[in-house]
Amino acid sequence: MQRQDPAILIIVLAAAVLVVAAIFASGCTAPVEPAPSASTGEAWRTIHFKDVRTGETLTIDGFSGRPVILYAFTVSCPICTRQQKEITALKSALGDQVEVIGLDIDPGEDSETLKAHIAQNEFKGYYSLSPIEMTQSLLDEFGPVVITPASAPVIAICPDGTARILDTGIKPLDTLRAAVTSEC
Repeated sequence: MQRQDPAILIIVLAAAVLVVAAIFASGCTAPVEPAPSASTGEAWRTIHFKDVRTGETLTIDGFSGRPVILYAFTVSCPICTRQQKEITALKSALGDQVEVIGLDIDPGEDSETLKAHIAQNEFKGYYSLSPIEMTQSLLDEFGPVVITPASAPVIAICPDGTARILDTGIKPLDTLRAAVTSEC
């Protein structure tokens, strides 16, 4: 049996440790439950979720006739926080002309953590811990990008109910405004 060079083993081990550390340090990953056997399609529109600040139970369909920005995030993701600031700027600019709904898709985060995150950043809109069924249905409808917080996933829902996921990356105020006004 041939003996391995210890320097090569150390380099390989160090690289593996760095990759694992980078994944955990990013704060932009969320565990995903396995997909159910049947597709949940557009069930995300009718699944009930609870606003963590008011306790109000809502559905996306409850906002029909109005433009909605729906986005998935995790509290620990700095990219998500940057996107949420742009979304709050949109809500400030358009007021009641748009609804914004943030879904925390990290099953390890709780409502107290989410409420503290909202308060600390003065975010506007509705915020909920995403029910697993809703997360799965969004995944079925829009693909894996919707559960990739580092992609800053944002869905624009027009008053007629049509919905589309916007390009990945942080969307500035003007892009968000166009998505729910001139592009709807």
